[in-house]
Order: sequence, then C-alpha cells, then structure tokens
Amino acid sequence: MLRAQATLAVFAPPWHESVPDIEKQAEDDGPASAWKRRAIFGGGALALAASLAAVLLIGSPKETYETQIGEVRSLALSDGSSVSIDAKSRIEIDFDAKNRDVHFRSGKVLFRAAHNAQRPFRVMLDGIVITDIGTAFQVTKDDRTQAVEVLVTEGAVRIDAPAGRVDLVAGQRARFPQAASGGLRPELTRVAPADIERTLAWKDGQLELNGETLDSAVAEINRHSRLQLRVGNAALGSESLYGSFRMDDAAGFARAVAAGLGTDVRTEADGIVIGAGKK
Repeated sequence: MLRAQATLAVFAPPWHESVPDIEKQAEDDGPASAWKRRAIFGGGALALAASLAAVLLIGSPKETYETQIGEVRSLALSDGSSVSIDAKSRIEIDFDAKNRDVHFRSGKVLFRAAHNAQRPFRVMLDGIVITDIGTAFQVTKDDRTQAVEVLVTEGAVRIDAPAGRVDLVAGQRARFPQAASGGLRPELTRVAPADIERTLAWKDGQLELNGETLDSAVAEINRHSRLQLRVGNAALGSESLYGSFRMDDAAGFARAVAAGLGTDVRTEADGIVIGAGKK
C-alpha cells in the first residue's frame, strides 16, 4: 500500500487546483474547448488508474534481507506473511503477480505464510522447493555441513527435491544432507511440542539444549556473539549438552560448559577456546 501511495503522489495532479482551472477556462473558450479539456482530464485519470493497477498487480520488487552477528529481525511482507530472521542469515524476496518466491541463501528463518493457492508461497534453496499449504515452518541451513532442515510448526508443507516429493505436517522435521542436490532422501523425524518451543527459543535470545553437541551449540552462539568460541579438540566437540543459555553471553556459556565437561577455557586475541588442552 505504501508503494501504491507513493505512485499516487507522483502521477496525480493537484486535484483542488486543476478542476477549477478547467471550469474557468471552459467559460472563456466556449463549450467545444470545455469538452476537449474534460476529455484530456478524464484520460489522465484513466492513465493514473492503470498505473496504480499495475503497481498493485505486480507487488513488491525483489528485496534482500540480511542480518549480522547478534541481529534478529521480524518482518511483515507485502502479502500478509511474516518472517523471523535469525542472526547471520540472508533471504531474497521475489514476489510477482503469479508467485511468491523466497530464495534462501543462509542461516535460519521462521516463515508464517499467508496461504493463497492461486499464488503459492515458496522457499527455494539448493535444489529444494518448499511450498506452503497454510502453515508456519522454519528453514535452517547448517553453516558447517550445508545440510538443510525444515521444521513444520503449524499446518503443512510440500517439499520437492531431486530425490522426490515429501509432505510434512505440524510436528514433523525433514533433514536433507549436504548432498541433497545429488538425490539423497531426507531423514524424517517427529518433534514433540515442547521440543518445537525449545527449537524456536532463538527468537527470544535463548539457546535451549537437550542433547545437542558442543560443536552445534558453539555454532549457534557464534551467530549471536561478537566474542567467537572455538572447540579445542574433535572429541570434545561431539559431547552432548543440556541446559538453557543466553545467546549473547559467549563467555558465560564457555565457563559453564567447561565446568560441566571438566575441561579448561583459554581466552585468546580472537576469542575463547573451550578445551584447549585434552579433556
């Protein structure tokens, strides 16, 4: 609507001035001139209406949304849908008269799509197309492995991938390995409501862990903290963690994890190392 209003301001004549001028000129020039002027005025109004119709039909042009470390954004889209974008994420919106396409480049995004079967809402990445069937769903692309995960929190989605079609409903998750474009089938799991809430805790700046590895937890913390963490050895990185942590407190997370795992923490010029020595 804002875009349409801007167009109106550009094309519309100053109505309160134009009409009196036409009438006055008509009195001076006679009936024939008045008819011509009204015809020209009417043509201008039709052109304005056509311009506004074109703007409303085409919708929003391509737009890119990219968040930085520690930045989480919630946005309302022109079609009535909304997105919550996690830190270090990027999407490109490409809406037109027929389709509503989102090109997912990196990170993690929660979509709440306004359903319209005549103008489908689609998220595209790495040869995968996720189509809304009236739903809310989260898409994650793992920075380390490039695996893609789709979690449906409400409604249903259809996923078309090189390996075939997958239909997901609320409480289901599909994880596509890095080689999804090569035709590998996704891993499908059910997710309990409590685990869905835990998975979405990033929107409130929290990291809720229930058996996730230290490596994956560090990757999440590093999306939200300028103070970057590293794991000192591979064996430690596979340790499972439990608990609730603040995303913006990398130092506190490192100390708590080190104490829980019986290892050390070392502060260096470029960040903090967890388990610098052997466990």
